[in-house]
Amino acid sequence: MKIGEIDRNLAVQSKLDIKGLKYHNALEDPFDIYGLCQPKETGQYRRMPREVAERVSKGVAEVSSYMSGGRIRFRTDSPYVAVKAKLTGQCFLPHMPLTGTHGMDLYVYDGVADIFQGTFVPPMESPEDYEAVLYGTDAKMREITIHLPLYSGIAELYIGLDENARVEHGRKYREVKPVLYYGSSITQGGCVSRPGNHYPAVIARENNVDFVCLGFSGNALGEPQMAEYLAGLEASIFVCDYDHNAPDPEYLENTHAALYQKYRQANPKTPVIFVSKPDGLLWNEMDIKRRDVVYQTYIEAVKSGDERVYFIDGFQLFTGNRRYDCTVDGCHPNDLGFARMAEVIGEMVQYCLTLM
Repeated sequence: MKIGEIDRNLAVQSKLDIKGLKYHNALEDPFDIYGLCQPKETGQYRRMPREVAERVSKGVAEVSSYMSGGRIRFRTDSPYVAVKAKLTGQCFLPHMPLTGTHGMDLYVYDGVADIFQGTFVPPMESPEDYEAVLYGTDAKMREITIHLPLYSGIAELYIGLDENARVEHGRKYREVKPVLYYGSSITQGGCVSRPGNHYPAVIARENNVDFVCLGFSGNALGEPQMAEYLAGLEASIFVCDYDHNAPDPEYLENTHAALYQKYRQANPKTPVIFVSKPDGLLWNEMDIKRRDVVYQTYIEAVKSGDERVYFIDGFQLFTGNRRYDCTVDGCHPNDLGFARMAEVIGEMVQYCLTLM
């Protein structure tokens, strides 16, 4: 027997039959899409233009089609919100649940904070093509944010509401430029249980600030083409977190300072936060060398007179009790690990926002 037959609480619907359900194309108004590269203009869901990504590497071209950091905001009085999704390029990971790779999270703003309401859970049998629904407590106007899948692309996405419901543009983020994150699979969201627990998403909710996540699983290598693209993006803060993907300290040394200098030349006043990898061990010589490369970029920047650079020692990201319970595999954070990353990095982001 399937577990859903034994425990109905674990049963997952893949198709909906709700009277009065009406689907709306998420690419059309009044739905506002954040964290992606001009989806309404291009009709495509991507984190960066394909032609730019292809100039960086084949890996970036593929992974940039995953929806990490993508969000949809709107306002409605529908008693439920449904999604109908056709996913593409999706990943199946042995140590990350489908709710993180393929699922979507729904949050409702209660006037003080965005509160988690539930996850649109994909079925095991066909996670690339599914419908799911979450019900609200009443039919009053609610501010909705939907976090998109971390390790899947989207071919089509429709938002389902009651046919008689109102739907309007949603709550806006603060009037500052997005926070820009660049990094590895950890920055992309591996291996958190659901998109809303991804550390950039947590920081965004706590500060009501937009963000762009350019985390590329296995493919954040600080290439000159990527440095040029990053330098051309408008951002309130740049979080540089690609230590983990550099094959060795020598490679990191050859790219890290160069990426910073390229970015700083184009963005002389944007705060830059350097982060070393969170799973580094203080007794591991290679980990120490890697951290020292990141720290040296910071020190040289300070010596040159840069007053808007900051360094976060990755060893401090999992600080506190149960440090070694913060990952699923000794590397990728679980929900506990991402929560601690959100606290440490979020504190620095919050400080930098006060400079705006």
